[in-house]
Amino acid sequence: MASPSLLDRARTRFTNALKDLGARRIAGHLQVDPAKAILIFGAPRGGSTWLEELVRTIPSTATIWEPLDLENNPPFARIGFWWRQHIPEGEQWPEAEALFQDLLAGRMLSNYLTRTSTLGQLRAADRLVVKFIRGNLLLPWMAQRFPLPKPVLLIRHPCAVISSQKKRGTWDKFPVVIEPPPHRFDARYLSYQPYFNAATTFEERQAASWAADHKYLLEHPLNDVAWTTITYEELVVYPEATLRKLFSGWGMEIPAKALDLVRKPSSTVVEGSRVHDPHAQLSLWQSRMTPDEIQRALAMVHRFGIDLYDEGVMPTRSFTPGDLPS
Repeated sequence: MASPSLLDRARTRFTNALKDLGARRIAGHLQVDPAKAILIFGAPRGGSTWLEELVRTIPSTATIWEPLDLENNPPFARIGFWWRQHIPEGEQWPEAEALFQDLLAGRMLSNYLTRTSTLGQLRAADRLVVKFIRGNLLLPWMAQRFPLPKPVLLIRHPCAVISSQKKRGTWDKFPVVIEPPPHRFDARYLSYQPYFNAATTFEERQAASWAADHKYLLEHPLNDVAWTTITYEELVVYPEATLRKLFSGWGMEIPAKALDLVRKPSSTVVEGSRVHDPHAQLSLWQSRMTPDEIQRALAMVHRFGIDLYDEGVMPTRSFTPGDLPS
């Protein structure tokens, strides 16, 4: 594919600047009810974009995109957030709470944050869908602090996530060993440092990052209680049953459009993915990773005490209720 021309890039910059100006002008003037906001939590390349597209079929919704990207949304960086910020339940951080209140009320808008919604959709919305790929360690605190519809946690096989990250290429620039700088409430992440220090390959590093994002939630006593937990694999194989669990937690019927979209790839799927055959889609990582890479990744995840996934494509226990077809 040819690279965009200088003229095309200039047009894109101009369009983005106009969208950014428009978004900032309407910030604080939306008709959204912050108490109706729906929060989606997942891992990078974990399927959250696809889930967001399904949830966005709820009428009169608009999406806030990745607000914890500290480079593209600086307010959280200015109060001292790290990329995988943790706030323990019961702790107070008034500045963080105020920023999240602004976010849920539509007072924090930019071209980046509104990349999947038009200004018209934002003006017409009565609720926001907020998609996080760096917020897992905040989920219990947010579920406790904000009276919202049940947030949703989407979990995907770590090897599928790692394979997708490697194909995407964005994560290649980072060092193998992750060493977070000192930051507020960093004790939990620092407790994982021995695992990160033991990583010697891309796959081990990304597996440790995946495990650090999920261990806290999978072991939490309110997992799948204070929030709804679903797996990507069951959403692919049992879409209607999984969506029924999700939407019933919000007191809603599944939108017909969501069922129409459930077999469609998300807007961030990399070309070449087999998205129309569920089982082929789920097993794609098995052909992209070597046996050694798979073994190293799973060994790292298991060191964290997480046994939800093994060499198979499906989770070892189900989060989708009901009598499911084999």
